[in-house]
Amino acid sequence: MNAITTLKAALALALGVAAQGVLAKDGTVNFKGSIIDAPCSIMGGDANQTVDLGQISSSVLSAGVGTRSPLVDFSIKLTGCGATAKTARVTFAATANPENGDLLAVTGGATGVGIQVSTGGGQQVVTPGVASLGFQLNQGDNELKFQAAYVSTNVLVQPGTANATAQFTVSYQ
Repeated sequence: MNAITTLKAALALALGVAAQGVLAKDGTVNFKGSIIDAPCSIMGGDANQTVDLGQISSSVLSAGVGTRSPLVDFSIKLTGCGATAKTARVTFAATANPENGDLLAVTGGATGVGIQVSTGGGQQVVTPGVASLGFQLNQGDNELKFQAAYVSTNVLVQPGTANATAQFTVSYQ
């Protein structure tokens, strides 16, 4: 009888060790977010996005100061908007181009160029650090449409990487 009890104990121990393999940690899931006091929420993928302005020949931008590359559309989508806010304004916080304060300064090697952000349809150039015109809001979901392009700030545009980063803030009225 002792041998059977010992065998049962050994079997239970072996099964317990095997079960540990099933419960092993294989990874981690991090959950991120916050609860905000705002009339709308920013759609998840729109909070951090990349706008690809493409590869533009320096000769296109060397046609004269103010020459613009083709416009690239992007948007910020708002969800769950209530009745409290009627308009939204967006401010892009970024370093302004030293030759033209209405443009974002670029990093990465290219010179004589900046990035222009404007509201959809080119209604307003959005100066870094200055709020855009108000976008009319409807209850529910809304899309705030913008466009971006390279703009020459010098007759001599030097090729190279031309990136910029801007944090945006949405304010409601």
